[in-house]
This record gives sequence, C-alpha cells and structure tokens, in this order.
Amino acid sequence: MILKPSSQEARPGAFRGSEIVLGLCMLALLSGCSTFSQAKASHDRVVQARQLTQRGVQAMHRDDWENAEKYLAEAKQNAPYDLQARVHYAETLWKTGKQAEAIKEIEDTLPLANDDPTLHARLGRMYLDSGEPTRAHIAANKSIECDPKHAPAWQLQGDLAVLRGDLDGAKLSYIRAATHSEGPDRDVQLKLASTYRRLGQPGQSLACISLVEQAEFGQRLPSEVGIEQALAYRDLGRNLEAADSLAEIADGTPLPADLLCVWAECELAAGRLARAEYAANQALQTDPQYAPAIQLVGQMPVYRQQAQQAMRR
Repeated sequence: MILKPSSQEARPGAFRGSEIVLGLCMLALLSGCSTFSQAKASHDRVVQARQLTQRGVQAMHRDDWENAEKYLAEAKQNAPYDLQARVHYAETLWKTGKQAEAIKEIEDTLPLANDDPTLHARLGRMYLDSGEPTRAHIAANKSIECDPKHAPAWQLQGDLAVLRGDLDGAKLSYIRAATHSEGPDRDVQLKLASTYRRLGQPGQSLACISLVEQAEFGQRLPSEVGIEQALAYRDLGRNLEAADSLAEIADGTPLPADLLCVWAECELAAGRLARAEYAANQALQTDPQYAPAIQLVGQMPVYRQQAQQAMRR
C-alpha cells in the first residue's frame, strides 16, 4: 500500500513562506514601535524645552540672569531648532557679559528666523554696542530690507548717523523710527529732540519732549528728558525755565560738572546770583579739574561787584 503525502508534506516550502511573512510583520511592528518611541521621546524633549524656556524667561524678568542662562542653555540643548529659546538664550549671554557668544548665538539662529527684521536689528544693536559700526550698518540695512517699517532698525540707523556726525541723516532716520513706532517712543523722541537741538532747532526739540510728556502723563520722567528740555529752554533764551528745570533735577540726581555749569550760567542770565554761585561751586566740587567750573567760580566776585553797583544806581 502506497501512502500519499499530505498536502503540507507535498508543499515543504509552505512553512517557510508563512514564517517569512510572520517575520516581516514582526519586523514592521517592531519598527513601528521604535518610530513611535523616537517620536514620543522627541515630543517629550520639545515639551521639556518649552518648560525650561518659560522658567528662563521668568528668571529674566526677575533679573536672575545666572539661572536664566542655565535654563535656556538646557532648553536649547533639548530643542536646538526652537527659535524662541535660542533668542532668549542669546540675551542672557549678553546680559552676563558674554558678548561674543551672544552675537555668535544670534548669527547661528538667523537661518531659523526666515529673515526676521527684529533679529537682524537686534544683531545690529549688538554689533554697535561691541564697537563694530560697519557690521551694525549692514545688519540694520538687512532689517529694513526685510521690513521697511521696522522702527528699531531706523533707530539704529539714526544712532549710526550720530556716530558719523551726520545729524541731518540722524534726524531723518529718527523721524522714520518715530513714524513707524506704535505711539510716541520715549527713547526715539528723546534722541530726535537732542538731534533737533544740536541742529539749532530747539523749538522742535521741545515739541518732541512735549509728546513724551503727553504720552506718559502723570508718570515721573527720567532725568534725561528733563535735561534735554532744560537745554532746549536755554537755547531758546528761556533761562529762568532752564535754571528751574536743572535745579529740580539736581535735587534728586547727581549732575556732571558740565551740566552744573550750564545751570550756573542760566541762573546768572536769570539774575539769580546766589543760586548761580551755588551751582558753580557744586560743579567745582564734582570735578576740581574742570576748567569751565574753575573759571566760573573765579568770576563770581566780579559778578557780585557788578550786582552791588547795579543796586546803588
């Protein structure tokens, strides 16, 4: 009797074929698990980076720059393509005195920013503050090329023009910065006021100061604003107002010798000899080697004699 092989025995490759299919399925399953694990790990790193960035920004707001740098450095490590973390990290480097590293960080971040005018303008400001005006000018131009209405870039151009001694160019750049700012920007208006005054237009200077006062009504303005206003008053021949402004500022803020001499001269022009002598002596105490203060104090006896003679008439 002849035994017929079973159907399985008749197809010896059947087992091998099913084993290959099963193996491929297992491989695909394992590969999928691996991809899923990698995706989850990547997602976890991004989430952690965002949390670290938030902590870093909070530390920045507290002026805790050491911890801010630590958090943001870790955030950058977890998510190197996170633009926000990189930019904040650069700012912490700048604040902790690592200027070259901060500039390098911004430069390395630029490809992620897709021609962000804010980033180009910030880099330009870093270049200028580091003593590289040519590179600052290039960065400012790039920012304006990305956005012709980007106010910080125009302000930077104004500062560069002042550095070159081009006051007319500075004025035009500051006007553009003011035009494209959201409301009166104190810093821009103050620089524009100074430029107008130096160009011999103190009335326009006072107009800029007035915009700042209106925008910040009820708030205590920085001494720089009051000083610029006083100098404009002086240039307009409004010596009494200039003297009163400088006296008020000097009451709460130490003034350098040159401004104390301006105060003394305005007091003299306003006919207030005793106050002028006080201001002149303050200038000499502040800087005993300051020639205008020495000269002014030396002339005080002459001014007193002239005042006495005027009273006898």
